[in-house]
Amino acid sequence: MEAKELILKSLEQSQRTLTNALDGLTQEEVAWCPGVECNNIAFILWHTTRVEDMFINKMIQGQTEIYEAEGWQEKLGTPAKVARYTVEELQNWPVPDMAVLREYADAVRQKTLALLESIPPEKLSEPLRPERPGTAGDTLGRMSTEIAMHVGQIAYLRGMQRGLDK
Repeated sequence: MEAKELILKSLEQSQRTLTNALDGLTQEEVAWCPGVECNNIAFILWHTTRVEDMFINKMIQGQTEIYEAEGWQEKLGTPAKVARYTVEELQNWPVPDMAVLREYADAVRQKTLALLESIPPEKLSEPLRPERPGTAGDTLGRMSTEIAMHVGQIAYLRGMQRGLDK
């Protein structure tokens, strides 16, 4: 199995798990936090999508993230800051409409899949740019790990609220 195929399979599995975890959740459930220093489902999905957008568009392709280029910041009403929020910032983070957030996630994933379809396998081993350590393959591996980790967090938070939800 080639690296691209492995990354695609990881993304597909994470997407299935995410779809199942988000299925049927209300806006109130995606905004729920188990504690003041914790993230809610909407924030985790937003952060994960922002990271994928940054890794694919900015780091690998050297382009503007679609969050900015396609006006998603305005559509979602969320800040540009991706991570390292204070407790106060987390508590004041504006929970976007989940339908719009999922549209953004779908748009980012389409860009990711297009890149994976078009990138030659040998490009995965080449350095990204002099100012960016690592290769495209390193970045894609890190991205798929981060996505899987955060999707697990989303599924856990759903379970905290709904139990087995049979």
